[in-house]
Amino acid sequence: MNENVVTIIGICLLIGAMAKSSQVGLHVWLPMAMEGLLKRAFLKLHYMRRHPVLYFGPLKRYFLLGKIQNEGQFAGNFVVKNSTNIVETTLGSSETTREVFILKDNFFLFWFVGFVEGDGSFIINKDGYLEFRITQSSIDAQVLFYIKKALGFGVVRIQDKSKNTHCFRVRDKGGLIKLINIFNGNIFLTNRKEQFKLWLYAFNKKYKMNILYLDNRFKPSLNDSWLSGFTDAEGCFTCSICQNKSKTANLVRLRYILSQKGNSADMNYLANIVDGKKHYVKSYDGYNVVVNTTKLLPIIKYFNFYSLKTKKNIVYFNWIKIHKLVINKEHNNAKGIALITKYKNNLNRLDRLN
Repeated sequence: MNENVVTIIGICLLIGAMAKSSQVGLHVWLPMAMEGLLKRAFLKLHYMRRHPVLYFGPLKRYFLLGKIQNEGQFAGNFVVKNSTNIVETTLGSSETTREVFILKDNFFLFWFVGFVEGDGSFIINKDGYLEFRITQSSIDAQVLFYIKKALGFGVVRIQDKSKNTHCFRVRDKGGLIKLINIFNGNIFLTNRKEQFKLWLYAFNKKYKMNILYLDNRFKPSLNDSWLSGFTDAEGCFTCSICQNKSKTANLVRLRYILSQKGNSADMNYLANIVDGKKHYVKSYDGYNVVVNTTKLLPIIKYFNFYSLKTKKNIVYFNWIKIHKLVINKEHNNAKGIALITKYKNNLNRLDRLN
C-alpha cells in the first residue's frame, strides 16, 4: 500500500477511537463519558500503537518510542505503575471505565486503615457534599505529609490556628474513588464500617455510580500493621513509680493501653490478640484494653517490627528503655530509678505536646 494511504487510514482510526470515547475536540456529545480526557487519549494511543496499520506505516516511529504511561498491555485491562507504592488499574468498557487504586505496600496499607479507624472522618454534609479528613495536632503534622506522599494525592493544610491543628483532606471525585478502593472490605471496627457504608452510599448517589460495599470481615493480628496505625491514633504507653510497703524496693508499673468509645465486641477481640484485659471507662462511656508489665514482650516485639509513624514513636522509645531497666532489675537501685524517672518525665512531656 501507498504510505500516504496508510497514514490517512491510521489517522482515521485514531479519530474514530477518540470520537467513541469523547476525546479532545469531539467531547461535546458525551461530556460525562470519561473522567480524564488526556489520560484516555494516551490510553487509546497505547492500544493503537500495535495496530498493524500504524505498526507498518510511517507513523510507527512516533507510536513505538517506548510504552505510553510507563507500562501496559496490548489489549484488555490497562495497568500503570506511577510510583513504587501504587498501582492503578482501569477496568471495564470505555463508557463504564473506573480506576481501581491499589497500594502495593501492605505495611502502609494496613497502618493507614488502622490510623484512619482511630482518627479519620468520612464526612457527608447536608447538601450531599463528601469529604475525607484526618485531623492531627500541628506538632504531629509530619504524619499527614507522610500520608499524602505515600498516597500521591490529597491536601495538607492548617485546620484551626487557635486549636493548633492540621488536617489531611480529600474532596475530589478521583481521590475519593481511590480511598474507597483502599477501605472497602478492609475496615475492622463496627461503627467505622457503618460510617463508611453510609459514606459510600452517598458517594454513589452523588456521582451516579454503583460501587458495591464489601464486608470482608477483616480481622487485624500481630502479623500486620493495622494495630500500629490504630495505636498511633488511639494508643498510649504509660509508666508509674511507687515504693512498696516495706520501702525496700520500687514498684514500676508499665502499661500499653488502647482506648475506644463503643465497639465492645471489637475491643474484646483486640484484648485477645494482645493478651490484655478490657475495662469499661465510665468517664467517656468507652473501653480500654490494657496490657500490664508482665505481658509486654509480644507487644514490644510487634512495635519493634511494625514501627509507629507519629511522635508516639518517641514516647515508645523512652518507654522500652524503662522496660529494659525493669527487666534487668535496675529499678531497685538509686541510679536505675533515677534513669527510669528521667524517661518517665519524657513520656509525660511528649504526651502533653500531643
